[in-house]
Amino acid sequence: MPHPSEAAMATGNYFSWCKETEAAFLEVTDTTEIMRLLAQHTLDLGLNFYALYIRHPVPFTRPKIFVFSNYPERWVRKWQEENFSEVDPIIRYCQVPGTLLLWNDPVVKEGRKVFDAAKEFGIRSGFSCSRIASNRVVGILSMASGKSFEKTALCAEKQLKLQFLSDRILDALQRVKDRSLSVMTMPLSQREREILKWTAEGKTAAEISLILSISTHTVNFHQKNMQRKFNAPNKTQVASYAAAIGLL
Repeated sequence: MPHPSEAAMATGNYFSWCKETEAAFLEVTDTTEIMRLLAQHTLDLGLNFYALYIRHPVPFTRPKIFVFSNYPERWVRKWQEENFSEVDPIIRYCQVPGTLLLWNDPVVKEGRKVFDAAKEFGIRSGFSCSRIASNRVVGILSMASGKSFEKTALCAEKQLKLQFLSDRILDALQRVKDRSLSVMTMPLSQREREILKWTAEGKTAAEISLILSISTHTVNFHQKNMQRKFNAPNKTQVASYAAAIGLL
């Protein structure tokens, strides 16, 4: 299993660590190897547990969710049975890509009961960050420890490494074609893309026909065709879905 040398980690040479870490993730060939590498990095950073929460951009109301973790099974069951996903501060505050959250931040007080419940299973401190993949999938990577925050020492360098690892993991999952990173793909013709662009700008079918020098009938035909492709009820929903998955 490829893994960055302990020397690069021990010297604190962040850039050497980044180079070796990126090379290691480029060598993995399946999801199992990715998770093993993540587990080792978690230990190298002085923590015990990891959790990767992945959310697809569409559908908006019930997006596909995937979770990878090495948390105790009893804690995972309790988290599910108590429906903690509705109040978990990690999910709530890390929805925006680029967010970094230390679990002792005062902002999480409303969801503190999730962290308090986790302590019963040996999870006492941690931090999370969210990143976005090239296909607009959002990933939230968390690492946790059985130690207190004072003993875990979640320093700035560890926070940078968490963010770097998040990007490498999402890239690797996408490269090995794991289903968690496989989102809706929609082949559109050049004409459909043109009409979609102007629809997103709020133009009517009549206005688009003038802009593109085609008939209104042709515009409506392509818009209806895209509605069928996206299984969307109207052209506004088509434009929204297209923007969410990066077609606009």
